[in-house]
Amino acid sequence: MTTKERIEKYKELLGQRSNFDSYWQDLHNYFYIESPDINTTYLAGTELNTTKLYDSTSLETADVLASGFMNYLTPPTSKWFKLAPANHTLFDDKAVSDYLEEVEEAVYHTLNKSNFYDQMYPAYKSSGVYGTSILLEEEDLEDGIRFRNIPIKQCVMVEDARGKVAEYYIEFEYTAYQAALRWGKEKLSQPLQEELNKNERQKKHKFLLYIGVRTIRDVKKKSKEHLPIEALWMECDSERVVEEGGYNEFPVMTHRFDKRPFIPWGFSPAMKALSFTRMLNQIAKTNLRAMMKRTDPPVALPHNAFIMPLNANPRAINYYRKTAMDGQKDIVSFGADGDPNAGLAAVEYYTGKVRSLMYHDVFLAFEHITKQMQNPEVQERINEKMTMLGPAVGRYTGEVLNPIIIRTIGILARQGRLPEPPEALIEDGRYEIDYVSQLAQAQKRSELNALTSGMTIAGQMAQFAPEVIDRINSDNAIKKTWDILGAPVKVLRDDREVAEIREQRAQMQAQAQELEMAQAGAKAGKDLAQAEDAIASASSKRRFE
Repeated sequence: MTTKERIEKYKELLGQRSNFDSYWQDLHNYFYIESPDINTTYLAGTELNTTKLYDSTSLETADVLASGFMNYLTPPTSKWFKLAPANHTLFDDKAVSDYLEEVEEAVYHTLNKSNFYDQMYPAYKSSGVYGTSILLEEEDLEDGIRFRNIPIKQCVMVEDARGKVAEYYIEFEYTAYQAALRWGKEKLSQPLQEELNKNERQKKHKFLLYIGVRTIRDVKKKSKEHLPIEALWMECDSERVVEEGGYNEFPVMTHRFDKRPFIPWGFSPAMKALSFTRMLNQIAKTNLRAMMKRTDPPVALPHNAFIMPLNANPRAINYYRKTAMDGQKDIVSFGADGDPNAGLAAVEYYTGKVRSLMYHDVFLAFEHITKQMQNPEVQERINEKMTMLGPAVGRYTGEVLNPIIIRTIGILARQGRLPEPPEALIEDGRYEIDYVSQLAQAQKRSELNALTSGMTIAGQMAQFAPEVIDRINSDNAIKKTWDILGAPVKVLRDDREVAEIREQRAQMQAQAQELEMAQAGAKAGKDLAQAEDAIASASSKRRFE
């Protein structure tokens, strides 16, 4: 495709997205007011618009959802993934396990040093509110890698036949000065070079970044123009390419909270909660007016008759005919008969609906735990709630976290920051990614519960049928438990060490048994000698008599 055709394709995709744009703007107004507006442009410092908000529940639940995924799926303070060889015969190879743990440490160190966790929070929030989040990972000379959460209004996507995003069109805005700093003055069009010569630094221009699979390339060449993933920077006004580059791995990761076939955009919990959120804010607004009228009711003043229009707002003044109000004071309050308590009950009801749809009770499960509950029951309740997020967690690991880990390992390998792999992995370097965060473990907790229950039943049966224990392979049981819990494999001994320890133990037991037999033999010999002496003594005594 030519540059002009790509820009036209981008505009066409923007038109197909227009229905989502208005929907996203409503979600923005209630759930994510600090993000860029979808359909509106504001001057810097005037972006936040709270005119539709009379209750903060929607803002709170969006923050809790994002914080919950951050702390339970990718916690910054603990490990949330581990690596394992794809070849299961290498599981017991300690050199392979140690190498993969060293790679894990390198990835964790790089992610912690970069802005990964800073950008993951808005990505989680965007997914929970808009249903779609877009994260860009690029190499960085200082930190190794750098992430950028792309606002949803700046991007359009194209899916392949499997429903996987295969093309991205991302819009950026740069002044002529900023563009010259990035690409050089000679790469810009003539109008932008003239702006630069006039020192005009205020006007912004649109640039388009296209990222997609490169279908035609020379695989023998390693230059950026022949890398598997194509990247084109285009100046929209002049329809010219300012930079052609590429990536070894796909640098953009997209999460869809809920997915429908043939639609590249996701659907979110906030979309389901939007109607209840609108109702909640209307009720809160009405209840606020009722409380204001109770606190500062409108009054009526005598003036022959009420002069229209009648004003029932707080502190409103109305004039009336005094003769029509005989027996009453000259100035009276009226219209304060509403019941704010009824409004508060409605607010509480719809607040609960919005929180439930936004998984507020899942991530704040400790709020509903009573002192009478035991620790196992508490953990079981939390795990039960977290399993509700299984589909979203699966898409996070498959669409975002797996590509991030794979790309980060690739970047570190090209930078020479990984240890030398053992010979077994040189022959077969495939690896698997397993997630061990609390949210990921909750999805497979049933497997551990089944294992624990089976071991418990076997132990109970062994009390009257000891041969049952022969059926259980204790080594495999502890390995499986370690795998499910994601515990460090370095604390486990490999098969060779276990065999040596067991052999030494067997030798010691054999020696102890031999010593015991020797002692028993010696004691038996002593007893026999004493018996013989007693018999001889008794015989001598009889002869003497």
